[in-house]
Amino acid sequence: MIGMWKKAVVICAALPSVTFGQEHSGFLCEGTAPDWTLTLQEDIATLNFQRRSEMTIPHQTAAEGQDWPRAMTLISRNDTAIVIIDQQSCGSAAYSAQVLTQRGETPILLTGCCTATP
Repeated sequence: MIGMWKKAVVICAALPSVTFGQEHSGFLCEGTAPDWTLTLQEDIATLNFQRRSEMTIPHQTAAEGQDWPRAMTLISRNDTAIVIIDQQSCGSAAYSAQVLTQRGETPILLTGCCTATP
């Protein structure tokens, strides 16, 4: 049984991971009412909402069978979040964002727009 689990871990580790793509290396996202910003680069994120949180991005994925939307898990010592970025125009930006986070036990959904960073 343990041998089977080792094989499953090796197979999962070999699967391709979703990245931001060849055309850019990250995103700069922001929203208003309430004000927030989020920068995403490779495997690091910075969320500014009521406080600044430096976070890692341990998981990224795209919608099943599609390139967009893309979801990322963000984790730090004090905060967690899930961000979903879609290739959907948002004001003058090319992408829209939804960030689900929390303060204490209160869930918070932030919405806004993103631009790709080179």
